[in-house]
Amino acid sequence: MFEEEDRETGYAVFLAVTLAIVVSLFVIAVAIGSAIGQAGARPAAAKPAAVKAATPSVVRVLGKVHFAVGKADLPEDAPVLVRPAIRAAQATPGSTLMVAGYHDASGDAAANAELAKRRALAVRDLLLAAGISEQRIELARPVVTTGGADDDEARRVEVTLR
Repeated sequence: MFEEEDRETGYAVFLAVTLAIVVSLFVIAVAIGSAIGQAGARPAAAKPAAVKAATPSVVRVLGKVHFAVGKADLPEDAPVLVRPAIRAAQATPGSTLMVAGYHDASGDAAANAELAKRRALAVRDLLLAAGISEQRIELARPVVTTGGADDDEARRVEVTLR
């Protein structure tokens, strides 16, 4: 039916077409993968240099101290809880530590704000005792939380690095 030569030519054509299809699919897959990788790695739009300098960003909460109900006395574990903030401040000499006291919305608002401020001052004093310069510590206004007096998160002081 077919000559031996025709079978060999047909087989060679079949292999060439198959190889071309496989190579084409590989090239398409690589192109799609590359496009997906580039889409996910696009850099955010850069802010002008003046804006970056004027608005320092908060890195993250580096220390969080919870207080007893109605108390501004530092708990025993406070030095351990603020140690990461102290280390971060020592590692970044130009940074500022922001100390923010939180309180709940129940009861007298002025008394709660004063208690949150006294708690923040207690944590500030701990930072000062650790050798952090007073010029590098900022106190934030007391922050009202949605939790009640029995909520630990309502009775906290957070230290962030700016």
